[in-house]
Amino acid sequence: MITYFRMKKNEWKVKAQFYGLIVSVMNNQKDMIELIQNLYTSLKDVPTEQLRSELMGKIAELAHQQAVKEREATKGD
Repeated sequence: MITYFRMKKNEWKVKAQFYGLIVSVMNNQKDMIELIQNLYTSLKDVPTEQLRSELMGKIAELAHQQAVKEREATKGD
């Protein structure tokens, strides 16, 4: 019986450390969580296909801008 109580005490310690770790990560990432919540709230009514096409367009635009910057950098050398 004593072994059982020791085991439970150790189990509670591990759980407390684990939950404490989760809370500390959430506190450190509070800004990111708020950003994700706001993003979800603003985009939850937008159709999936529209989101996908917008995302692909933005990625293509960023890739093009990066390629142009790299070309300009190599021409300058």
